Amino acid sequence: MQLGAHVSAAGGIENAPDRGKAIGADCIQVFTRNQRQWKAKPVTNAEAKAFREHRSADGIGAVMSHASYLLNPGTPDPDKRAKTVGALEAEMERCHQLGIEYLNFHPGAHTGAGEEAGLDNIAGVLDEVCANHPDKRDVTLVLENVAGQGSTLGKSFAELRAILERVFEPDRFAVCIDTAHAFAAGYALHTEEGWEAMWEEFHRELGMDRLVAFHLNDSKVPFDSRKDRHELIGRGYIGADAFRRLVTDPRTRDIPGFLETPAGEAGWAEELRWLRAVAAGESPALPEIEDAGINL
Repeated sequence: MQLGAHVSAAGGIENAPDRGKAIGADCIQVFTRNQRQWKAKPVTNAEAKAFREHRSADGIGAVMSHASYLLNPGTPDPDKRAKTVGALEAEMERCHQLGIEYLNFHPGAHTGAGEEAGLDNIAGVLDEVCANHPDKRDVTLVLENVAGQGSTLGKSFAELRAILERVFEPDRFAVCIDTAHAFAAGYALHTEEGWEAMWEEFHRELGMDRLVAFHLNDSKVPFDSRKDRHELIGRGYIGADAFRRLVTDPRTRDIPGFLETPAGEAGWAEELRWLRAVAAGESPALPEIEDAGINL
């Protein structure tokens, strides 16, 4: 299993693989730009070359970009829709230049328009992006499940399936499961029975071949809370057993997993060591690390 974390690209995107290597990551997730602004500078050829060289030298496997939190493909507002399309297209272009194979994003919220309208809007945005970039099939668009807060869509596997059934090119899409979001949305992965039920439903609704990544997060909030609050691995309401199952279950152990816990880089290094020991069949104590307040 490739295990890693969301690492900083401060000082230049080419620094992200080095930070991944420093914490013992096999794979990394990054923001290729400031995720809280609409506009971003294009990636230069020199930056793209440096990133690819550092990635190769550092032995980093899978790389996933997390798109801006500002995007809302489900919006009924024409201006916000246009901004979302433009920003998603720009992110796809950056990934294409950098050689980043996965572009992760939240499906969005219908903001009062209703679920069916929201699902149609999401598919429409994604179809437009794909139609405008037929040459960028090297970048897989990755839908992330959400906690279900407010009018957000994608909290259930059925809603993710409904999006994929609406798009013209479903082969260009995959799914990332955030463990904290799934737990908050009502998937009881903290119990053995709930874990089994979750993957039976995923197989039925989406097929296991759609799953390309995990966001590895415990939860600060209780089961079925519909709130998105990440916690250190094994220290939240999900608990350590779910992560033991994830790194040993044949259905999930070979899927790249990216930590987004509030541990920070030093803490992520400890969490990665714990996950690898568990994957190897050991029974280590949970690492004694501090919550660094990282909010992803």
